Amino acid sequence: MDEPKLSWGRTPHDLADRWPKNDAGEPETPVFLTSAVEADAQAELIMQLLRAYDIPVIKRYDKDGTLGKVVLGMSGYGVSLYVPQSLLEDAQNLLTPSDDGESDN
Repeated sequence: MDEPKLSWGRTPHDLADRWPKNDAGEPETPVFLTSAVEADAQAELIMQLLRAYDIPVIKRYDKDGTLGKVVLGMSGYGVSLYVPQSLLEDAQNLLTPSDDGESDN
């Protein structure tokens, strides 16, 4: 019987595997995309939207938000979201509201 390979939380689509590499084979520089709050799931919604379009995203807790994450389950200071430099414009376009289909009648 084949035993499953233990990966200690890594999935086949782990962030390190999905993050774009530069010409030297090193991970691209992460750049700031936006700030978001966790209280109303705004940060998670943005992250899932980006992932749906194959844009990897890193979440960084602002100030000392990690303590709030441990105690309350969310950071009271919010989070900053970072994406690869080459995908910044695509990510910004996804977060910009579109005027398609709306009329000013």
